Amino acid sequence: MSDITLEIKLYGAFRKFGDSVNLRVVSGSNMDQVKEALSKELGELVHDSALANDNTILPKSYVFEQSATLSILPPVCGG
Repeated sequence: MSDITLEIKLYGAFRKFGDSVNLRVVSGSNMDQVKEALSKELGELVHDSALANDNTILPKSYVFEQSATLSILPPVCGG
């Protein structure tokens, strides 16, 4: 299988790492594998966050088969 590049736009608590990060993963990687690789760069909050494309929040069952631009959305806590 070949590698793909996921450009992840950063929001909220992740902004301290910049505007975005590029993550290389194997085509066919699932959501758990992508979040595990991303957590090595951004920390454990990744596991409680959602990944989204331009149209929707991606489900846990999503499989990454091609390069894409995504956003990571950390959990929001307000008062």
